[in-house]
Amino acid sequence: MDIIIICIVRIEDEYVDRMYDSQLNEMMKDLCKLLHDLEWWKSCDYSEDTYRRTVTEFKRSGLNKLRLMYKKQIESKFEQTKDELLKEFEYLKGDE
Repeated sequence: MDIIIICIVRIEDEYVDRMYDSQLNEMMKDLCKLLHDLEWWKSCDYSEDTYRRTVTEFKRSGLNKLRLMYKKQIESKFEQTKDELLKEFEYLKGDE
């Protein structure tokens, strides 16, 4: 199990807050917590229930963050398209 601890620490050191993207930085932090709890469960320092709660939180948090991110992108694109169409209609209205 010591190799797992080394890998988790390496992931934390190499990738957390170094992904050049705020969402990916958050995902890496969440992943490190998940890996930590997995290792502690396997070494009998945590119960399986504790690990499973962390898995549920990880999935819920990650999926919710993705959903919100896509929702914002869709809303932004919708607003941009709406503004462009309104400008076109105003331009066409002026030709009458």
